[in-house]
Amino acid sequence: MGRIQAGVAVGVVLLSGVYAQSCNTTTLQASTPSSGNVVLKDFSYCGGTLNTSAYINNLAYNKKVTLYYTNAQGQATPLTSIGLGYDSSVSSSNYELWTSSTPVYIDGIQQLLNITYDVVDNNQVYSQQLNQTVVASGKPAPTLPSPPKPYATPKGFSDDITNFLDNAAGSQVRASFTKMFRNINPAVAGAVDGVVVAGRSGPSFESHVTDYEYDWVRDSSLTMEVVQQLYDASSKAGATTQYQNALFKYAAARATEQNDPNLQTGLGEPKFYLNNTIFEKPWGRPQNDGPATAAITLMEFADSYLKKGGNTTAVLQKIYDSMNYPKTAPLKKDLLFVASNWTSSSFDLWEEESSDHFYTRMVQRKALVLGAKFAKRFNDSQTASTLQSAADAISSTMSQFWDVGRQIVLYEYGPVLLGKSSYLDAAVPLGVIHGYAGDGVYSYTNEQLLSTMVRYTTSFINVYPIFNKTQKDSSGQTLGVPIGRYPEDVYNGSATEANGGNPWYLTTAAVSQYLYAASAEFTSAGKLTVTNTSKSFFDYFAPDAGVNIGQTYQHNSTQFNSVIDSVNGWGDAFMRTIKYYTPSDQSLTEEFDRDNGTPQGCADLTWSYASILTSAFQRAKTRNNKKFVQGLANLGYTENS
Repeated sequence: MGRIQAGVAVGVVLLSGVYAQSCNTTTLQASTPSSGNVVLKDFSYCGGTLNTSAYINNLAYNKKVTLYYTNAQGQATPLTSIGLGYDSSVSSSNYELWTSSTPVYIDGIQQLLNITYDVVDNNQVYSQQLNQTVVASGKPAPTLPSPPKPYATPKGFSDDITNFLDNAAGSQVRASFTKMFRNINPAVAGAVDGVVVAGRSGPSFESHVTDYEYDWVRDSSLTMEVVQQLYDASSKAGATTQYQNALFKYAAARATEQNDPNLQTGLGEPKFYLNNTIFEKPWGRPQNDGPATAAITLMEFADSYLKKGGNTTAVLQKIYDSMNYPKTAPLKKDLLFVASNWTSSSFDLWEEESSDHFYTRMVQRKALVLGAKFAKRFNDSQTASTLQSAADAISSTMSQFWDVGRQIVLYEYGPVLLGKSSYLDAAVPLGVIHGYAGDGVYSYTNEQLLSTMVRYTTSFINVYPIFNKTQKDSSGQTLGVPIGRYPEDVYNGSATEANGGNPWYLTTAAVSQYLYAASAEFTSAGKLTVTNTSKSFFDYFAPDAGVNIGQTYQHNSTQFNSVIDSVNGWGDAFMRTIKYYTPSDQSLTEEFDRDNGTPQGCADLTWSYASILTSAFQRAKTRNNKKFVQGLANLGYTENS
């Protein structure tokens, strides 16, 4: 999503005021080089920010340039590296200028070690040894700021959001339900059963802003997981059969994808045409989260199917047993792929960066945890053992994503890429929403995640002009901060530009859903404990509760009830932002404009609609409204093809 392909020009984010300082620049290559595929041009460490530029020989489309350094303790870690981005071509040569401007003061810096150039398209890697001592100049490096004070204190569930997310006719939930299903088995020439179009923008649609006329593995699996939730909740035979048929078609389409003879990276291929053949052109690949989320959806479907009286043979032949039924049963093949490939770096869910990603690890872990139990259930002990061993191995790595210096869970454990020096990204809450296995490993109320969420959400306060213009709706109720993918984003819905990133409907909904889920998890536990790490969350999202570090508050205490009331109120505030910027026809694009709030990017983004539904489901669960999803599910839907 966002669909910035590797090697495409990206903006460079600079700290405000850097160029007003007196910065000492060390120049290593004053003019265009006559040889060498990667040559560092110059660097400076000014006011806590490392600025670099390098000459890169343009040898292929997909390129990755990384600078490695040692931190203040003289150590080199995956975090002491920086990804450079394309800046400009160099006239009368085959060279390009790649640059970076990255705050590194939290880790500190002593020495530049080397710069590497990975020519992704032909698997060639070039490097230049540097061993350059770095001397600070400019203003003293800043310290990590604390989260700001809250600009509002919303309380409790609000009627306007209850109506917005109702399952009655005219609500946004009903509109999202209808529009999401319009994109499943879409009525588009050449589309086959089981595919999900990512959005209604491309050659077959009225919108040509972007070309999303593809079946993305990730988007499809997350969308079909919503269908699975509806299937599980439905109690009317007609609706149940509709969802069941759609899910079996999805399973068959996934098996077809797995058997495409032109796969370039195994099962990590990101997308397919709507006729279910592989997209072979240059793209950010592999994307190894897709097999995991596809497996999760199909396991959940199989469980629901059997619970509703389905037969085991159908599960084996049409869902699980890829060895004996490779053309129809994709699950086991996806699970074994995850078990074999989880250690490999892959592109993130925004298709921009190849690294080790929190979101990917979370969904891979969930797939393996569930998969081990699923295989055991079908007496496949060998596969169960393989999956469990891989799940345990992933679990042992998850702690590496916690950065005590930044007080956040890192969205990736690797270089600063695309100028994302904040290390904040919607991939973290989305990783929990789609990857929490219910076993206590990074649950919604994990103290590290709570600290991350307050820093992530508040990072957008000074990013989008619409927030500074409008913080309340027409009735005076609080709007949550509009939420984008990450604060340094430069993707505007069709291209990249400085200050081009916008809020997204699905990321704003993810924050809302996360808060509803955290409230439910606190309530289920019957208590909450405030720690040094989690205190900032309560200070921002529940300041009136007056909680203190080291204290545990039981469910019947005033403080506990105040926290729950406030967290629910903030969940509604973020959803109210979506409501405020949703057009009158209830259609949801990918983004809404940072300056005026108008819809922008891909039209009718399927994931946008799915995110509204999952947020509504979680809100209803938090409110103990057990019939909500069933009421929506029993409506059924109109077939598109």
